[in-house]
Amino acid sequence: MYSELYHAGPRAEHAPPTKRRAILEQVATQPLLDTMLKGIAALRAQGRITWGEPVLRTYDVQVQGDRAALHDCQDARKAGQADDRTGKRLTHGMPATHMVAALTKGADGVWRVAKIEQLEEPCSPSA
Repeated sequence: MYSELYHAGPRAEHAPPTKRRAILEQVATQPLLDTMLKGIAALRAQGRITWGEPVLRTYDVQVQGDRAALHDCQDARKAGQADDRTGKRLTHGMPATHMVAALTKGADGVWRVAKIEQLEEPCSPSA
């Protein structure tokens, strides 16, 4: 589900605002759901969209009942923000971006991402 989040986000960006929540609810839950919706609205208000997709390298996955946590040492150099009108790439990510995600299993039995945090210190891709 963590990797699916990176596919659903761009789909939600390109959808009408009234459809975004339904797209994201499939992969995210609170508090991340509202954070993503606000982020997409702010991005679109600036005339920007995201481009590309980071290379995910998850590790240290821990599951305890209906909660899980994982680390990701992602390479985000082939992803960033672009001008929506021109498509010009404005930003790009960095290699060895250390992300930590928390997931919860809903009453429907589906795992969803509840929180993602980027740590300041880079990670080691071999982690």
